[in-house]
Amino acid sequence: MKDADQAIRKRALADPKNEALHAEWNAVDAKNLARMKEIIDRYGWPTVAMVGKDGVGAAWTLSQHADPPFLHRVLPMMKKSVDAGELPGGLYATSLDRTLIQDKQKQVYGSQFDTQNGHCQPLPMEDPDHVDDRRKAIGLGPLSEYAKQLCEMYHLTPTKSD
Repeated sequence: MKDADQAIRKRALADPKNEALHAEWNAVDAKNLARMKEIIDRYGWPTVAMVGKDGVGAAWTLSQHADPPFLHRVLPMMKKSVDAGELPGGLYATSLDRTLIQDKQKQVYGSQFDTQNGHCQPLPMEDPDHVDDRRKAIGLGPLSEYAKQLCEMYHLTPTKSD
């Protein structure tokens, strides 16, 4: 499931104007979401004992690409997985930030960026002066390093958020 998820994203990002690829992307996400719901309903959040470390990481990736209600549903499960040492804290931080931004709230860790129309800046965040402290506590590097990497990936220059 993760391989299909990543393959369609790679193809669609290489050809962003191809509507057929975007339709395929949506179909892959819908199929994966249906299967993830079945898995969570039957077994709960995957553990390392159940699916291995790579499987836990795959569950996280697929959850990021699911609809907002599903991500909200599994967020507490992810936190328990972090607390058990099975999911990196930085992945949970990304999920938390994503749900906050989807809910029109400020993010906590600065993982979500505006990369549209030439922008490359973090979306609004709580207490930006202490974001690096929060990032360090959850296992992430400084926001400036993340911004540089992300913006380079999108071929953009980091800008200050307003």
